[in-house]
Amino acid sequence: MSLRDDWHMEIPDDTARVGREILEENDPYRLVGDGVNAFLRLKDFASLYSRLGRGAICPIILSLITLFQFLENIPDRVAAKWAVTRIDWKYALHLPLTWLGFSYSDLSNFRTRLIEHGEERLVFERVLEWARSLGFVKKYGKQRTDSTHIIGCVERLSRLELAWETLRTALRAIKECAPRWYGEVIPAAFHQAYAERQSDWRLSKEEAKAKMKEAGGDGFWLLDRLDESAPEEVLGLSEVETLRQVWEQQFEREEESGKVSVRKPPIKGKGVIDTPHDKDARWADKRGKDWVGYRLQVSETAEEEADKQFITDIDAVDANDDDSESMDEIQERLIERKLKPDEHYVDRGYVSGANLARSGDREIRLMGLAPLDNSRKPEAYKQSAFKIDFERQEAVCPEGKVSKRWYARPPTEGRMGVDIHFKDQCEGCVARAQCAPGKEGRVLSVSPYYEELRERRAEQETEAFKEKMKRRPAIEGTISELTRKHGIRRARYRGKGKTRLQAFFTGGAANLKRLSQALELRDQAPVGAKTGSQAA
Repeated sequence: MSLRDDWHMEIPDDTARVGREILEENDPYRLVGDGVNAFLRLKDFASLYSRLGRGAICPIILSLITLFQFLENIPDRVAAKWAVTRIDWKYALHLPLTWLGFSYSDLSNFRTRLIEHGEERLVFERVLEWARSLGFVKKYGKQRTDSTHIIGCVERLSRLELAWETLRTALRAIKECAPRWYGEVIPAAFHQAYAERQSDWRLSKEEAKAKMKEAGGDGFWLLDRLDESAPEEVLGLSEVETLRQVWEQQFEREEESGKVSVRKPPIKGKGVIDTPHDKDARWADKRGKDWVGYRLQVSETAEEEADKQFITDIDAVDANDDDSESMDEIQERLIERKLKPDEHYVDRGYVSGANLARSGDREIRLMGLAPLDNSRKPEAYKQSAFKIDFERQEAVCPEGKVSKRWYARPPTEGRMGVDIHFKDQCEGCVARAQCAPGKEGRVLSVSPYYEELRERRAEQETEAFKEKMKRRPAIEGTISELTRKHGIRRARYRGKGKTRLQAFFTGGAANLKRLSQALELRDQAPVGAKTGSQAA
């Protein structure tokens, strides 16, 4: 499809006349209608379209309607209808009152086009840039980050249901791709066994165990038939690849006897597939709450003098990615987009010795509580109670014993960790039972980032640090807003790419609403009271 130059730079007279009568000056849709040319241009979408072919629906219109549907938390059908029937939307879209709209399916096609061309962030970035141009977001300020869960657009499956569904979806895809091969190779009984969706909720444990083993054998049989004679296009199906992965993760087969057994315990880790309907959805738990889906990372400004804060970065990542693992990518994106903060407020989950050090290298002060010492030792004999002297390469325990051996570990990112052994110094010690009950005596494994952690643990006890950390909790209100008002808790679509797109448009919609509120507050403020972002 080709890109046509059919965007109306000016609002049509009939729409403008009615819109300016019924819409308040700081209504979000009037704000977009009056300012859209400042943040969206046709050339922004040029890379998404060909120079030849049928003319496409204006991408600015599609972008704004998608933004509005996340602002209102409505589905495609309703959004397409409202674009025709709502005057405020037509004002924002620069369309005449008599415009008759398009099929709701064009919204899905547009989202797919954004993902295929790697432009998922485009609209979010343009809205944020608009807020920056108006003075509401500044470089080198203060920001905060937190995460929440996104429940995938899938049903939770047991291990047996996972096996059944994986077989069913694979067989269906194979039959559609190569019906002749399917009819010649797959027995009718095999097809009937997995043609319909099955549930294990009525089965006893013994019955489920037997069915699981049976499904494992059937899956390996199917994989053998595929490898023997299936056409190349069948072997390339994503459903067949999913079948291979699931069977590798859930079952084992002895090479000589061919005996099939269920893996015990089941494989756990980042790549484990929980449902064939969304291979990217992952199982995770946090503070006793578990889910299958994704994790949302949200960053926003944290300026005390600003009336409204703005989301500066948002993304959907794997559900079983730790928050600390996301820190590098978040800060690198902020730096790349010239939004680097001086101070970055986070909760304990983001803080590690490595993240403190890397943030410092980027000239960002990472503000958060250091991770807890999870050692089972009594408080008086945890590592923090030992005096460690790197220059002299020795440590002194709480009972005054000096270490005997100092072993440097291979460096990590140019930093040296050490293992400190007390050996026979622990013999006869009155604290032996509490500190080092083992034969080898006490051994300290000191992190390469020991100094960063030690300094932070000391700093976080000060009143000044505690006062500063009061900036952090407010982002939980933002996450609540994204959840209650914009539906971010549940994925609308399947697949990581589409879920990330949902996150970007949700963030853009929230920023659009906040921009409208910020402008209204700035207009209401007395002239002498307009400082900081208000005076921009």
